[in-house]
Amino acid sequence: MSFAPSQSLSSRAQDTVLGLFVVIALVLAGWLFFEDTRQGQGKQLSFGAILSSSYGLSKGSPVRLNGVNVGRIESIGLTAKGDVALTLMMQTEYQALYTEGSQLKIDSTLDIDNVLSGAGIAFIPGKGAPLQDGAILSASEPKSLKALMEEWDIQALSQKVADILINLDAIVSNVSSNQDNLTRSLENVATLTESMNAASQQLPAVLAQMQQTMKVMESTLQSGQATLADNMGAFTDVAEQSSALIKSIDKIASNIEPTVSELPETQALLNNLLFEVNGLTQQLRQHWLLQGSQAPAKNTGQRSPGNGLFPPDDSLYQSESGTSQGEPES
Repeated sequence: MSFAPSQSLSSRAQDTVLGLFVVIALVLAGWLFFEDTRQGQGKQLSFGAILSSSYGLSKGSPVRLNGVNVGRIESIGLTAKGDVALTLMMQTEYQALYTEGSQLKIDSTLDIDNVLSGAGIAFIPGKGAPLQDGAILSASEPKSLKALMEEWDIQALSQKVADILINLDAIVSNVSSNQDNLTRSLENVATLTESMNAASQQLPAVLAQMQQTMKVMESTLQSGQATLADNMGAFTDVAEQSSALIKSIDKIASNIEPTVSELPETQALLNNLLFEVNGLTQQLRQHWLLQGSQAPAKNTGQRSPGNGLFPPDDSLYQSESGTSQGEPES
């Protein structure tokens, strides 16, 4: 007796599985149709827009507001002038955002949504009154490659790049030509480094010598301070004696001051005395008793010229009408 399934049972199972797949496909198709119909009934506002090119847009392309689908392109065609005319169907649940001043912008960014669903349009709300059904919206179109090249001035940029390359080539040439100088500079730097290394090795000895010198100076200062402390008493005695000497000098100066004030008068008296002695000496020389047998000199009545140091005294000389000089009075 065989337990293997019959051929009729196997084919019946396959038919059952195939039927299930067909039913599931029909259910999904119905649900998609229902959703599309429901969304079509909800889009009751239509707006228009004019573009110079389609930019890859087609019927059914989405209209997004901040990444959220708020509508789609209902139709796309050409105007009498050859421009691209768009008709947008927008959902009424976002009607409060459809205001005057709103703009459309071709969404040309390369992201997942655009890759999966194609190019779309971005809706940018304005700040005016609500838009009426059938309003024409202004659209911001992306710049073409030619326009971008004109805006960026590719020729000028290429010229700048060429200039930069020329300057870079000149710099490389200068570096190549100055390679010897760079080598010598590096050698000088190496020599300087060696000198600094040798100096750093000698630095501990120099520091030790400086410390020894500082110790000697410190001991010298301590000896000087001790000597100064020992001789401080002698310095004090000398200072006191100097003060006493200064006071004695001040006292002597105060005693001499009156004598100094009388010196001019004493000098005048001495001058007069010397002058009279000089005049008396002249009279004695001219007197006849002292001259012997010689006759007395005739008195001219003129005064002696003096010695030039003291002024003569006119009272010692007689005039011509008086008695003869040196004669005794009767």
